[in-house]
Amino acid sequence: MKNLKMSIKFFLIGYLVATTVGFATYYINIDLMWIMIFTLMPVVFGYLFYQYLIRSKCEVFEIFKETNRLILLWIVLSFLLDALVYIIIVPVLYRHKPNWTFFIDQSPWIWLNYMTIFVLGHISRLIYLKKSHE
Repeated sequence: MKNLKMSIKFFLIGYLVATTVGFATYYINIDLMWIMIFTLMPVVFGYLFYQYLIRSKCEVFEIFKETNRLILLWIVLSFLLDALVYIIIVPVLYRHKPNWTFFIDQSPWIWLNYMTIFVLGHISRLIYLKKSHE
């Protein structure tokens, strides 16, 4: 990874936006929450992927590997933070037992969320490559 600190920073910005919107809309309607996440998340995370590629000054020959590293890191971080936040922290805040079935309860949407990160990374890479040749 060319710039681990920047990749984590950009991920945390995206995760904070997605989590804030998720919490804000969850209490209105759970379907609205998923619609907002799948509408807003591609814009925010796609932009952050693209910004990482620009700022890390990836060369054309290394961009595919760098994109895959970034995707893998962001999926792992997302999975770990989702587990920490929704299995441990939220239940503690609401004085409930840890929700060990979170990933089952949120299927298939949570898994589609991780797949979206994969797709966004490669779409952002293609946009970066196209713009770098203009």
